[in-house]
Amino acid sequence: MKIRIAFLLLTLALASVACEENEVLPGYQKKGTTTTTVATISSSNAKPAKATDITLTLKYVNPLADPVKTVELRAKVGSGTYATVQTFDTQSDTKDTEVTREVVYTTPGVSGTVTFDMVITSQMPYPQIQRTSVSVQ
Repeated sequence: MKIRIAFLLLTLALASVACEENEVLPGYQKKGTTTTTVATISSSNAKPAKATDITLTLKYVNPLADPVKTVELRAKVGSGTYATVQTFDTQSDTKDTEVTREVVYTTPGVSGTVTFDMVITSQMPYPQIQRTSVSVQ
């Protein structure tokens, strides 16, 4: 009997602690919406040699509800700044189907990481960014 009472008191103590009220989260302000579509970027070689060509494959769906305006491929060598490799005007692409673009890129003559961003813009205020990187040997 004493064990049951002790167990009951322990259960009540734990239950009262567990029911603690959570803090109210601060409010937020909506800044805008982002472009959202199914998109991928991939490289034909994750560890290419210096000064060799690799093929970057960009795939995305051009949605009918929010058509893609442009797809831009950017590259950054090491900790440098991004440079535009190529920009595609996608307004004439078919809607609601997958679009595939291929870009041949020559890797730099130095070892290090090259980061590629596929920047997709539409009518929304913020772009969608897909990223991949290769390690130049």
